[in-house]
Amino acid sequence: MMPLGRSFFARPSLQVAPDLLGCMLVHYTSEGVLSGIIVETESYGGINDPASHAFKGKRTARNEVMWGPAGHAYIYLIYGIHLCFNVVTGQDGDPQGVFIRAVEPRLGMKIMARERNISLDRNNIRKLANGPSKLCTAFCITKDMYGTDVTSAPLFFTAGEDVDIVTSDRIGIDYAGNGANWPWRFLVKDSPYISRKA
Repeated sequence: MMPLGRSFFARPSLQVAPDLLGCMLVHYTSEGVLSGIIVETESYGGINDPASHAFKGKRTARNEVMWGPAGHAYIYLIYGIHLCFNVVTGQDGDPQGVFIRAVEPRLGMKIMARERNISLDRNNIRKLANGPSKLCTAFCITKDMYGTDVTSAPLFFTAGEDVDIVTSDRIGIDYAGNGANWPWRFLVKDSPYISRKA
């Protein structure tokens, strides 16, 4: 599997976010290969986006990786317990990113089910990674992987399938004022693996 290169991510997040739909997320772990088709993303536009951690140029130890270069993992905790996985996009010094919200599992589902502590049956397959924190748990993505270069193994993306795309408002950003209404959430149309319907 050939990883997507740096140039793929070194573009505005509003281009990368929809382009990642249908691509494969892959993680080589000591337990085996985990993979799945990305079905839901959100774009975060940096200093001019009121929903971004870098809004108005805010630069902290937490978001330092966002400032470049592109193609690195921005992983952080919310509510002190839930991990979120983003990939840095754009040019150096322009802290944009794409939030990976949901994945349709393909390889390693037994491992994913074990990590998620759920049984592997037809109903649960769609629940393995249908949300940001679930995805991180299922794919064995940890906080220690902050800053990982995702243009090469063990954690990377590959080109994938052509998909039909729909958009909606982003989720959980009521604090962002008008930015909460921007249609910067991208979903594979009719996918049963997304976190929430458009």
